[in-house]
Amino acid sequence: MTVSGLATPYGFQDFPHYTEGRSASVNKIVIHHMATTDADSVPGIWKNREASAHYGITQDGSIRAYVDENNTAWHAGQWGVNSSSIGIEHANTTGAPDWGIAQATIDSSAKLVADIAQRYGFGQVVPYKNLFPHSEFYGTACPGQLKAKLQEIADKANDIMAGGNGNIATQDNGGSAPAPKVDNRSASIKEFQDKWKNRWALRGTFRIRTCQMQYGMYQALTDDLNVEPNSWFYNGIPTKLLEDLSDPQGRAFEDGAIVRFKDDVNFGTIDAYDTNTNSIGIQFTGYPDMIWFDADKFLAHP
Repeated sequence: MTVSGLATPYGFQDFPHYTEGRSASVNKIVIHHMATTDADSVPGIWKNREASAHYGITQDGSIRAYVDENNTAWHAGQWGVNSSSIGIEHANTTGAPDWGIAQATIDSSAKLVADIAQRYGFGQVVPYKNLFPHSEFYGTACPGQLKAKLQEIADKANDIMAGGNGNIATQDNGGSAPAPKVDNRSASIKEFQDKWKNRWALRGTFRIRTCQMQYGMYQALTDDLNVEPNSWFYNGIPTKLLEDLSDPQGRAFEDGAIVRFKDDVNFGTIDAYDTNTNSIGIQFTGYPDMIWFDADKFLAHP
């Protein structure tokens, strides 16, 4: 078991929504806010909500461990990022729309980030290199105010790793222009964003690999469109969105069936992108969760 020595287990893995083990090495930290002032309620929420995180920090700066670092918490909104990251939740001091964060919470976050960065050999903590807001990977307002605090957390963490106590002012760049952000988008993501303006239509057919009851509904996976490795949690397509052209009744969905999206859901907007896995996230009408597809496969499909 791997848990930071700064943390105390709290509701530790007393919920089903995480995955044993990891499929990738840890190379990043993802920052979240709890969207609640009641930090004690968080592990209980994950007994019903398909989400979790490795750590949480309360308003007074106490650090709690929820999931073993050797396991994959469901926090970032896509499998590839979950597999390679540690998620940290932060309690709020106020509710919507401000979602305030206490300085004690930020200071403890920096200590935890420094501890994780040292143990995994990150080197310097750098926002958008190895320290990310949740919104970088998923269409969400999370982490609220903390998105603007990433540099402060990084500066304090780097000071701690250098032997300081983290009590430093956030560094600025003296008013100079920020360093240009490298465009690491794939050709397909660039086309979706620049040419098609985040819109898509997919009216052609595709073959499902398998159909199963998962998370209380029948879902299908398809090698024609899904991100690899296929995952029910992020890639499963509810059969209520599909027509089975192999079955006259349109509802058998046997393995290998030829299907297509129904006419009322076969077009729309792309709500999120992940350049690390070259994937696009789509929020379908009438379905609450985002579904992720391989950008190259999706763009090439009729």
